[in-house]
Amino acid sequence: MATTKISALSALTTPDGAEELLINDGGTSKKITIANAIIAGTGITKSGATISAAPVALTSIQTASSESAQLALTAEEGDVVVRSDESKTYMHNGGSAGSMSDYTLMATPTDSVTSVVGQTGVVSTAQIKTALENGIDSVHYVDGSIDTDHIGDDQVTTAKLANSINTEIAANTAKTGITSGQASAITANTAKVTNATHTGDVTGGTALTIAAGAVDIAMLSATGTAGSGNFLRGDNSWSAVDGLPSQTGNAGKFLTTDASDASWAALDTDANETTKGLYEHAHTIAANYSITSGNNALSAGPVTINSSISVTIPTGSTWVIA
Repeated sequence: MATTKISALSALTTPDGAEELLINDGGTSKKITIANAIIAGTGITKSGATISAAPVALTSIQTASSESAQLALTAEEGDVVVRSDESKTYMHNGGSAGSMSDYTLMATPTDSVTSVVGQTGVVSTAQIKTALENGIDSVHYVDGSIDTDHIGDDQVTTAKLANSINTEIAANTAKTGITSGQASAITANTAKVTNATHTGDVTGGTALTIAAGAVDIAMLSATGTAGSGNFLRGDNSWSAVDGLPSQTGNAGKFLTTDASDASWAALDTDANETTKGLYEHAHTIAANYSITSGNNALSAGPVTINSSISVTIPTGSTWVIA
């Protein structure tokens, strides 16, 4: 049998598992295929000479409230520790130093919101409010989310109502939310509140009537003092009437005034002089006239007596026309 060194053998680069190997089994030489020589453990599968491992999953997530508590945990590579005191998360990196160098801090995003609907920087509550007011449109509302509890009083104006609704309101035909009887009463205009029945100076249940004499002087809203010699002026004030001088013994006299006081004066029918230098009279007699008995009369002519008009001259009297 020829002897060949292993190094001199040709290499098999693509085994299929059926190839045989020489093994020593307790001092006895035996052969075994490559496929049978491989034992698949948990999570390991083999197909011929191909070995596959299932994905490795983290099996330990622990929580620690301090660094010393974290280092006291039993952990191996891939285990996760959540630090409640720092709000940070660490993963064991396989180190064995017994210090924090055995753990790698997992990267997390910053806790500040940097942009909301165009509001940049560290966004405050006021900026979020502005972003919501400027960025929320009707498309963002869920159907039915706006109910009567979320509409302020007097916030729905006529401009926000459909033109047809405004037209119906003007025509008094929009009678939703009321009974048919109430709608009919509105249409017929029969839903009226009547006055209570009144008694006394003012009576009636619908049209009210003021009793005769019910409004006296005391009820008038006027300035001044009411009295038997006063009258109510147009400016709603009481004023005294200037009294006439006594008429007793003043028959045939006329009323005259000196711009301060009124008085009676006698007409001087016996005056025969004038400061004017002449007397004037009409040259036409248009009314019947009788000369006083015992008196004469003088006229400057010519004088015309109208038709059907007469001048009576008593016996013993004379009328001279000069």
